[in-house]
Amino acid sequence: MEIHPESPGNTPPEKTSSRTPFFSRIFLTGASSGLGKALALESAHPGVSMGLLARRTSLLESLAGEVRKKGVNVTIYTGDVRDKTFLQEAGMDFQQRYGVPDCLIANAGIRGPLYAGMTDRCEEDVMETNFHGARNTILPFLPGMTGNRSGSILVISSLASYLALPEAGGYCASKAALNLWCGSLRYDLKQHGVTLTLVNPGFIRTEMTQDNPYPMPFVLEPEKAARLILKAARKKTPVYSFPAGLAWPLRFLASLPLPLREFLLSRVVRRKHPSRT
Repeated sequence: MEIHPESPGNTPPEKTSSRTPFFSRIFLTGASSGLGKALALESAHPGVSMGLLARRTSLLESLAGEVRKKGVNVTIYTGDVRDKTFLQEAGMDFQQRYGVPDCLIANAGIRGPLYAGMTDRCEEDVMETNFHGARNTILPFLPGMTGNRSGSILVISSLASYLALPEAGGYCASKAALNLWCGSLRYDLKQHGVTLTLVNPGFIRTEMTQDNPYPMPFVLEPEKAARLILKAARKKTPVYSFPAGLAWPLRFLASLPLPLREFLLSRVVRRKHPSRT
């Protein structure tokens, strides 16, 4: 595990809003780009302490520089959320430095190559990252959060959890499993004063969606998505699915008889398979 703590002599904070931040100790995975980066920047206020975790050190260091200019104390952790030992060590280090987080964001996720076969290793990687990675992120912090009887956990899932999309079985399955696990965990956390917000976004313009070969209705910029997500967390919303213009049609589609649903989906998702040798 690589740990890059806050060092003295940072660039003086930029002039920012003087309002008190809603969350003061934040641990965030998948922070190096896309939605994770936007969540970090949107949460950055003077006096906030952050732990930022991702696999790409250079991007983490760049983001750390940006939030430090906003007056944030930050430590970055370079590693993979699939590594349970790494997450345990990172969680322990963060809590020793800053205390128990009042906001834990399990954001790290991958889509994997589209149209991979059922026996392809990539589907295992998707499940291990999207489901087990989120679980590995949350578990090290639960003793401290339940002991304090406070804190918010945000889990970034997907509207793809609603139904089986053509040739995206690994991704849909990982997000559906994550949603069910979080729904069960919420019951346990509620009696300990900890809230869990399950977030099901639609399309967000990030590296993960830039090569999608199908239409992306209601696509959002990561900055706007981050604002909406943090607003839902402050309201302690149990499940936040957005944008509504996409979430409701997908719910309706999932309720249709299977033959009709498969016919409609096949009309939307069209792409030739890559040639095989």
